[in-house]
Amino acid sequence: MAAAQVYTAGALEFLGSDTYTHEQLESAASIHPGMKFTAEDLSASAQRLVDTGYFDDVVASLGGKFAAMTITYQLKPTPHTNMLHVGFENFVWLTPEEILSAIRTKSPLFEGYLTEGNPNRDLLVTALTEALAAKGISAVVVYEMVEPTLTQPVREIEYRVTKPEVRVADVKLTGFSPELAPYVQKAVDAAVKKPYRAVPPGLATAGQILTPLLDAGYIQAHLTNVRVTNAPQPDGTTGVVLSATLEAGDIYKVSGISYAGMPLYSAVEFAASAKLHAGEIASRAALLQTLEPLDKAYRRQGYMDVTIVAAPTFHKETHEVSYTVTVDPGEPYRVKDLSAVNLDAAASAAFDAKFEMKAGAIFNPEYLQTFMHNPEFGHYEANYTAYAHPWTHLVDVDIVFRPK
Repeated sequence: MAAAQVYTAGALEFLGSDTYTHEQLESAASIHPGMKFTAEDLSASAQRLVDTGYFDDVVASLGGKFAAMTITYQLKPTPHTNMLHVGFENFVWLTPEEILSAIRTKSPLFEGYLTEGNPNRDLLVTALTEALAAKGISAVVVYEMVEPTLTQPVREIEYRVTKPEVRVADVKLTGFSPELAPYVQKAVDAAVKKPYRAVPPGLATAGQILTPLLDAGYIQAHLTNVRVTNAPQPDGTTGVVLSATLEAGDIYKVSGISYAGMPLYSAVEFAASAKLHAGEIASRAALLQTLEPLDKAYRRQGYMDVTIVAAPTFHKETHEVSYTVTVDPGEPYRVKDLSAVNLDAAASAAFDAKFEMKAGAIFNPEYLQTFMHNPEFGHYEANYTAYAHPWTHLVDVDIVFRPK
């Protein structure tokens, strides 16, 4: 009988979370003042909040009179540290505000993060596709996980438009002196006709434009007043013009690089393999080449989330910079599930017999790359995809072989 009792909603209270507005939470709960509801409806409302993926737990309780019940939701929000940042690669037809507004029509609590496996990932595709359609753009929207690398140490979910294609039509930089013209021209030539990317920072077009300057020692170079405008192209692709002011700063030389050493890569090994030394131009390319062996030493032991930081200390009077290198390895990942497809019977048997990185083994991307070039599989081409589960430190590996 209690389950069949019909109540009328009065006030709604949401306790335990300051991240979201009352309006956002009420929209996600889907019960509003004045509505009739049963205990079953209230349970479903609490479950809807859990299903958003933004709460570890939700408890709903009632108080007051049947004709005006106060509904109290006790919330336990999922911290952002247990979520993945969401990036939007090339939605040049929509402003950031329009993207957020469109997504909140489907996911009212969206704040730029999603939990692993969150069903809202597909809702975002629908919301973005509909927002583009409202602008007259018939688009194909997809998303994928971007894994951390040495140059891009953040894992995120990245949404992008695959159709229509978005490419850089032109780059227009102002504010630089004549002696920088060769570097600017090289940057423009490298960017034009390439796909446009707003994210992630390590791969974004605006960041890549700075590469020639950073490699030449202008390590404080940055862009300001960045603007991206649409420029439709004759071939039907969507072109964009990136305009910005370039602030290059001065050329710096290296005064020193300090690394205390870590269990998987000693200070002696680091010094022996370094490509950047005191007295040399502070080239970013040389710095990355110096950090690469350290990065690989951890990744081959399963540390997919390893972060290596070369923190600079600038000595402006002498135009020198010193770097302090630190490593945050995270946790090692192990193989959860492994699949290898498109092999004939003989090759499949050879794979099963010789492939060592089976379920439970430490994930080693170098081993995968080497094994796929094994002469025994010479009549195949192969590539793999690794799907990481960052909160269980497991990874699913799919290897696809194709006959040459």
